[in-house]
Amino acid sequence: MPGSSCALLFCSYQSAPIFVLDEIDVALDNTNIGKVASFIEQQTTSSALQTIVISLKEEFYSNADALIGICPDDGECLVSQVVTIDLGEYAEAIEDPFR
Repeated sequence: MPGSSCALLFCSYQSAPIFVLDEIDVALDNTNIGKVASFIEQQTTSSALQTIVISLKEEFYSNADALIGICPDDGECLVSQVVTIDLGEYAEAIEDPFR
């Protein structure tokens, strides 16, 4: 059902330039996570739609173009550190891992 509600969200309203989706995959199994990820990828490549997806599941973020991580930094007070990875730089290595 969550996948169909996402489809309704994208199709019912005029496209916004960006969507922020917070853990929409929390109740989904890996098969349905893959379907939602494919749907979002299809929508972003066929239109001007941009998405930020917050997820803790590998099945979802393995389909991403970039990753942003936030983790605690060592120190006397609580400070967060931001880590960004552009996965586009590794596309060639993923296509041919033994090269």
